[in-house]
Amino acid sequence: MNPDYTIKDYEDNSWPGVSGLFKEVFGKNIDLKHFKWKNEDNPQGKSIIKLAVKDDKILGLSCIWRFRVNFLGESIQAGQSVDAMVDKDHRKMGIFENMAMAAVDDMRKEDMQLRFNFPNEAAYMASLNKINIKKVCQIPQYIKILKGRKALGMFSGKKIINAVGGALFDLYGKAGNIIFKKPKIYDIREVKSFDQDFDTLWDKVKNEYPISIERSSQYLNWRYINGPQGYKAFAAYKNDELIGYIVAALEDKPGKAGETLLLGHIADLICIKEHKDGAADLINEAEKYLKDSGACAISCWMIKEWFYAEMLTKLAFLQLRSPSVLTALPVGDTAAAMKDFIYDYKNWYVTIGDSDYI
Repeated sequence: MNPDYTIKDYEDNSWPGVSGLFKEVFGKNIDLKHFKWKNEDNPQGKSIIKLAVKDDKILGLSCIWRFRVNFLGESIQAGQSVDAMVDKDHRKMGIFENMAMAAVDDMRKEDMQLRFNFPNEAAYMASLNKINIKKVCQIPQYIKILKGRKALGMFSGKKIINAVGGALFDLYGKAGNIIFKKPKIYDIREVKSFDQDFDTLWDKVKNEYPISIERSSQYLNWRYINGPQGYKAFAAYKNDELIGYIVAALEDKPGKAGETLLLGHIADLICIKEHKDGAADLINEAEKYLKDSGACAISCWMIKEWFYAEMLTKLAFLQLRSPSVLTALPVGDTAAAMKDFIYDYKNWYVTIGDSDYI
C-alpha cells in the first residue's frame, strides 16, 4: 500500500468529496438522490464502495454495483464495477488497483461469485495487467437511423457528408419500414408498474439465458420505474397472456459539431422466443415512442446470436460499431469452476439497461 493514501469504505460524510471527484474526472454533476438510489436503494443489495483518501481529500472512487444473476438457472450474487475514477494528479500510483482489489476481497467475504463490467476498449486496455479481468466480447451495437442528417452528427461534423449520408440512411430506413413492417398482431400496453406477471414471464424464459441479470418485478420496478431517470416500458400480450416487454430511454449526446442530439435506446427487451412477432411489435412500439419524442436514432446492445438481433436487422437496424466491452472475473468458487463457460460470450444476455450508461 502506498503510504501517501489509505483505502476506506464510503460513508455519507464523504459525499462532498465524491461529488467533486465526479465533476473533476467525468465532468458530471451527480445528484445525491441518484447516487443513493443506485448504491443504497437497490433491492439486490447495497454497493461495495471504496475510497482512496489522503489528508481527508478523496483521490479515488470504485463501486461494485450489486446484482442477482441467473447462472445456469441458479441465482448467484454478482457485482458490476462502475464509477471507477482517480484524481488526475494522483494517477499511476496504484490507487485504481488497490481500490479494485479491496472491493474484490469484500466480494469474496460476502460470497459474491462474479465481477463484470462494460468498459470501452481504451479503458479495458488500460486495466489489463492491473486486475485479472478478461475480455468476454465486444458488444454489438445496432443502430436505426430516424433522422439521417442529425444522426450522422454523432460521427461527423462535416455538413456535406451528413447531408448526403443522411439522405441515404433515410431512404434505407423508409424502405426497411415498408418491406419488413407487419401489421401489429399483439396487444401492446404501456407498463406503469411491473407486477407478478413479469415474475412468471422471467421464470418461463430464464433457462434460455444462461448468464443474465435476474429480471424480477422487484428489480424491474427499481431499475426502470422508481429511479430518478425517465424510461418508458411496454408489454406485449397474446390472449391476455404476457409474452414480453421492452424498455425505451432517451439520452442527450454531443454531436461532432458541438450540437446536442437526442439518441433513443432500447434499454431492455425480453420476449418468449416462440413469439418473435411480439418482439417485433414491441420494437416498433418503442420506435414510435422514441421518434415522437424527437430521437434522431435508436441504439440497441445485442449479442448477435440472440434471436432479437435477427429481428432488429429485419426492422432496418444496422450493426455499425461495438463501443463497449464485456469483461468478467470469477470471484467465488462456483464461478471459478466455470471459467470456460463464463468466458464464452454466447452464454451471456446483456442489454444497455444492465449497465449504468443510461
